[in-house]
Amino acid sequence: MPRSGRFRELDAGIPEERKALARVLRTLMKVVGLSLRQTHAELTRRDFGCDTSASALSDLLNARIHKPKREVIRALYELAETAAQTSDASMPVTWEELEDLWAKACEPPAALCMSCQRPVLPVPSAQGDRQHGKGQWPTALTLLDMKQNRRAEDVAGILRHVGVVGEPTEVAHAVAACRACGLGSEADVILRYAQTGRDGRQLAEIAYEFMRIEDNAMAQRALGMFLAM
Repeated sequence: MPRSGRFRELDAGIPEERKALARVLRTLMKVVGLSLRQTHAELTRRDFGCDTSASALSDLLNARIHKPKREVIRALYELAETAAQTSDASMPVTWEELEDLWAKACEPPAALCMSCQRPVLPVPSAQGDRQHGKGQWPTALTLLDMKQNRRAEDVAGILRHVGVVGEPTEVAHAVAACRACGLGSEADVILRYAQTGRDGRQLAEIAYEFMRIEDNAMAQRALGMFLAM
């Protein structure tokens, strides 16, 4: 790891979501103004629940960790926030923005179209390829594992990200997949975020996608949200 304030180039093969998170974390390190080892020592002193090491922190700043720990990122943010108050510097990102970047970095990489190499949304590939209300959203299994391992904050971050910034098709599939996995309350949380953060057209698109995957009950609920606006 280069000395404080200088960072090596991020590897070309790393997903853009992880690169985006690493770049913002590097700006926080500049606000902190400490070396890597000093930063790790300060994180350990301030938060005994921050389970990391100097080498793991280096990997985080170089986007080499596939699923970064939310508590480590939060601890680093709070350390930068304290340093900014002392030096009267401005924070380069809000916690909400950083949490959204973390949630995106933790999501499975999207499949790419073979012809144009653009991300393909996890929706049915043909009109007749119905999912009958189950949805195509592999992250539901990740959420189930997180819930079973009492990682409530991680679950909350992903639910918020999908509900607030996910495409309408992703929202519908995420809700359907969560319900199919027994995560009914999590599905409700996604819909509540969607209802409060989207316009009528997007709510209608969510309802339409529910109808496409033959989840009529959720389609009616989404339409009710649209009509209540």
